[in-house]
Amino acid sequence: MENLFYYFSLFIIYSFFGWLTEVFLAFIKEGKFINRGFLIGPLVPIWGFGAIIISLFLNKNDSYISLFFSSMVLASVLEYFVNYLMEVIFKARWWDYSHLPFNLNGRICFGSSAFFGIGGLLIINVTNPFLLNLLSKIDFNILMTVDIVILILIILDLCVSCNVIKKLKLSAYSLKKDYTEEISAKVMGALSKKSKQFKRLLKAFPNVKFNFVRKAK
Repeated sequence: MENLFYYFSLFIIYSFFGWLTEVFLAFIKEGKFINRGFLIGPLVPIWGFGAIIISLFLNKNDSYISLFFSSMVLASVLEYFVNYLMEVIFKARWWDYSHLPFNLNGRICFGSSAFFGIGGLLIINVTNPFLLNLLSKIDFNILMTVDIVILILIILDLCVSCNVIKKLKLSAYSLKKDYTEEISAKVMGALSKKSKQFKRLLKAFPNVKFNFVRKAK
């Protein structure tokens, strides 16, 4: 039971770090703050899940080369699966690497995979030992209480975010005239004016593609 809460704490920390990283990269590219991620709160869960998977399957006894490539594979499989799953659930492609070299169906690419490989080395050899040592010094009852509160907030955030996406797609469909996958700049602008949450989501995923299906005549 204790290990479960420690791993959940790591999940929260890495999800927050992932959010910080994506916000920073977006700021470098766009020159302004963009609340990245699927959730409204400052968490990008795919980073947390990736870190936990690497933590569970890899260890310090592995060589650096083995850690690097194993982390690449594990994280890339996760990213591919999440991209595919979100497309199936929400009928939308939220990110696409088709414009980058060495990509696989636009869902993963070598650049992001290599970044995951480096991240795996740091997780196993640097951040996990430091964070677990830090967490072990916190009273377990306090840690457990904080984790439960954050879990409840994540569930609420997930429910709200899913509802926003559902409304966003319905609104996009009602505005769509040509039924192509790409959302035109005109439609993007119209959607952004409809809701602050629509605007946030479209800024977080500016290249989102909805899979519209023509209605039978």
